[in-house]
Amino acid sequence: MSRFGPSLQIATQPQRPLPDKEILWGSQDGGCNRFPEKDAISERRYSDNPMPLLAFGRAVSEALDRVWIVDEYLLMPDEKKGDSVEQVKHRVLRRIEKIVEWMQPELVASDIRFLTKHHAEVFEAGALERLQERAQEINARSARRPMKCTIEVRTHLTQKFNYIHDRFAIIDDELWHFGGTAGGFHASVSAASRGWRATDHGAIQFFEMAWNAGEQK
Repeated sequence: MSRFGPSLQIATQPQRPLPDKEILWGSQDGGCNRFPEKDAISERRYSDNPMPLLAFGRAVSEALDRVWIVDEYLLMPDEKKGDSVEQVKHRVLRRIEKIVEWMQPELVASDIRFLTKHHAEVFEAGALERLQERAQEINARSARRPMKCTIEVRTHLTQKFNYIHDRFAIIDDELWHFGGTAGGFHASVSAASRGWRATDHGAIQFFEMAWNAGEQK
């Protein structure tokens, strides 16, 4: 026995079992596992408010450790020709509120990171302040959290790491891949796949590399 006493056993970070691998298509019903039909395609394409994937929102809300998303247009909705400044601001705030809804005050995860592109419209709408308000609400709900929840946004994706075409998310150790906007916001036909173990595919190291590129001079 060590003269310093027995060593403490540190519990491993809890992880949810990975769901079965599946592909999900965006729809106004919140997602489906089949290619959409013509009427559904038209309904979504011309909607002013495309429904994000409900399954992704649930996955974020149930995260135990981390939520990492890399997408240059995560916080910036698709441009609509003829929009006024106020209309753009309204759509940005509506997008932010949907993202905030994924992270209710009861959220367990503490490491929330969004790696995206700089959009002046996002800053002007006060969107980032809204995310920080939600982080404060999460921490206030449980003063005895093992770790303080942080929601951090970095906007260097196309400036200092201009190598990514697709969009990805890591929730705990589950890797999501998106053909359109992360979370399923895109109005055109696009899909997401889930159920991949992030550590099996080097996704953790890749995200960290992209994330830390913003610190390089």
